[in-house]
Amino acid sequence: MDINLETRQYHSRGYHYHDHIQVLFPLRGAMKISIDAGSGVIAGGSVAVIPTGCYHDFVPSADCSLLVVDLKLHESDAEQAPVLLTRGSPLVSRMEPWLWRIFRQIGTEVNANGHRAQDAAMLALTGLHLIRPASAPKTKSKASNRIERLAADLGTGGSKTNISAMAREAGISQSHFHALFRATFGSSPRQYDIERRLDVAMECLIATNNTIAEIAYAAGYENVSAFNRIFKRRLGISPGEFRLTGRVD
Repeated sequence: MDINLETRQYHSRGYHYHDHIQVLFPLRGAMKISIDAGSGVIAGGSVAVIPTGCYHDFVPSADCSLLVVDLKLHESDAEQAPVLLTRGSPLVSRMEPWLWRIFRQIGTEVNANGHRAQDAAMLALTGLHLIRPASAPKTKSKASNRIERLAADLGTGGSKTNISAMAREAGISQSHFHALFRATFGSSPRQYDIERRLDVAMECLIATNNTIAEIAYAAGYENVSAFNRIFKRRLGISPGEFRLTGRVD
């Protein structure tokens, strides 16, 4: 397995591919990434995996800085490769906060001294083994299919996370609904709804000149203060601070 670490800054939109797997950890700012299989926004606490030979479009915030891990897997690496790289994981996955802090520290060390990258490579590889992206059940029941359809409405401006109503529409009990939803998406319905709304809000902060209030209301928040509080809890900065440093040039 060949592995290379470096920190990079991005200031403008791009479209390309590479002949290796690329794993992206945002150190500052955010980036929207789109590939054939879908799109997502990475910011603090998340990771993106771009498969080999996959054309992708990316739109960074003005201050976007990433720890970039490039890997080439050989046939003999199949059994030793991190699950994150081999299981058809989602484009963007959330990470445990403690694990995110490890990669952020690796990025800080590599940024301060590029010669430390090779020493940090093995630690980064160990960290990749610890990331466990959520996976869907191997076999889907009719209830699971209904849950996926219901989840598509979460994170939109007009929807509300009414668990009892969603469970009734899926034809199952609330406890069964919770269990199936978590098994399918790796989080509770409320957590999933929050993540979807914040992803939409971050994309708007990156790509539009809408006011923060407009973005909050469009994401389904009736109270701008609540939006500010939830946003800061996830990213560590307020939407206003993100807007000041995160606009696309």
